[in-house]
Amino acid sequence: AAGAARAAPYASSASDDEASALAFIVERGYEPRLASAVIATLKDPSGWGARDGELLKTAEQLAGAWEIGADAGLGALAAAVEREMAETAGKAPVSVVIYPASGERPFTVSALEGQTLRDVCESGVDGGARILREYLECACSGVMACSTCHVYVREDWFDPANAGDSGGKLGPASEEEQDMLDLAFEPNERSRLGCQIVLSREKDGLEVSLPPGAHNLFDEFGGDRDL
Repeated sequence: AAGAARAAPYASSASDDEASALAFIVERGYEPRLASAVIATLKDPSGWGARDGELLKTAEQLAGAWEIGADAGLGALAAAVEREMAETAGKAPVSVVIYPASGERPFTVSALEGQTLRDVCESGVDGGARILREYLECACSGVMACSTCHVYVREDWFDPANAGDSGGKLGPASEEEQDMLDLAFEPNERSRLGCQIVLSREKDGLEVSLPPGAHNLFDEFGGDRDL
């Protein structure tokens, strides 16, 4: 009937259910390796203990009203699993200092090498990450289809000749990234997208400034945020 709630397409077998749950989590913007680890955590009888045939249902419940950004626990679970994976792999902690455009006191976010600044914004668990989420929207789930994670690299951390971001400094945006930055709010030569800033040991202490505004084309044109 028109207007009736759409029933979730729960799988008919345990293997189909797990595959559907994995696909659902990946569609929410998580990397397949992390999504697989989240599934394993949900199946763990000493933890969540989700039963065969209920993984998709559990994942959907945790995702909440994901269409409007109202997560009900999937983000926190993924963040915890990702941190555990990184610590097991021996990844080093990295800090990033954030300067708000308003002139307020800078704050620090904690990350692990290999994460992007967008990852920290989306799944970071410390106080700095929670503050950062108030400033950066990250509307496109990190697929470089918007400019809402636009930041300015502080001058001491920027090398205009460092294409590829090797070593301890960041360089200019790639051509593809620049296409999005051209649509950003007040871009300059040190503008970068947070989803393209991959953190490393050499970049521990990286400093970035936040722009005074953002252009979100999804809002302007009614596009689908879940690309």
